[in-house]
Amino acid sequence: MVSSRRLYACRIVPVVAFLLVPAAAGAQQPSFGPLTSEEGAPLHRISLTATTETAELSRRGALTFEIWNGFSNIFEQDSSATHVLFLDMERLLSTLTVRWGATERVEVGARLSLETTGPGTLDGTILAWHNRLGFGNANRDRFPEGVYRQRLTDGGTSTYLDIPRRTLGLGDVRIFAKWSALESLDGRTLLTLKGTARVPGDVQWAGEARTDLAITALGRVGMGAWYGHAMVGGSTVRAAPELDAILRNGSVFAAIAVERSLGSWVAAVVQFQMQSAILTSFDHRELDRAPTNLVLGLAGRWGEAWRWDVSFQEDVPADTPAIDFTVGLRVSRRW
Repeated sequence: MVSSRRLYACRIVPVVAFLLVPAAAGAQQPSFGPLTSEEGAPLHRISLTATTETAELSRRGALTFEIWNGFSNIFEQDSSATHVLFLDMERLLSTLTVRWGATERVEVGARLSLETTGPGTLDGTILAWHNRLGFGNANRDRFPEGVYRQRLTDGGTSTYLDIPRRTLGLGDVRIFAKWSALESLDGRTLLTLKGTARVPGDVQWAGEARTDLAITALGRVGMGAWYGHAMVGGSTVRAAPELDAILRNGSVFAAIAVERSLGSWVAAVVQFQMQSAILTSFDHRELDRAPTNLVLGLAGRWGEAWRWDVSFQEDVPADTPAIDFTVGLRVSRRW
């Protein structure tokens, strides 16, 4: 049986080797990264989840509209003296974002997220693929295929989370502002601060959820055909009051990405991101440990107004609360 570590290496090494091919001397191409990505773990989404984005602001007076879709397959089953957890579903997370350049150094905007969930239509394919590669199935093969479940209880009478299937259910609404704190003369090096307020949607938790706030620092450094991106920040964790006993007070998050330009219209990106655990007192790695993800993909543009990125996100290592995988696609248009 091939080890998981060796298989991850087989996936990552060719990508890293490709990115290390020397770029054309003196080449300076525009930046299209980082890849749009958001922590998708269902247990984390009861609060604010960090979303990666560029440190670049919309130019003054410009209006940008963007759509991102992330399709995920999710399976997690576990029970102990403290909990009974069963997550088995597929989910399409859709976000609609509007940005406006209020001044040369300030961007404001809003984001709406919608969730569509249902049974795992890819369960059989994933089981066959895991078996072929020698991966474990985390009890997936012990349950019927094509089942929907999103439930966490204390094993007794207390239900922390029990969410029915949804079609375009309102996940949350976010309002944000970004301020340019530092920009080099050539515009390739940036430092931006972002403030976000999240209003929860119509998800049925154990009680009525509350608004969360976050502050984020976003940075970018360019050198020739290479760019480095970084994000670090923190947020409150204020889900339903009935869940306070199992929630931390706050969460921190971070991401780092390396972008290598492949020309004036496309770039390859590798990024790693994490968000600290929001649950506590379960004493279980897949509940109260930080989810961590590796994201690979391409980002680019069509003409001067259209931008896009495509990505594949996978939990690394596999025994964190992060979901199995997410395939993402973002398209944006600027006026």
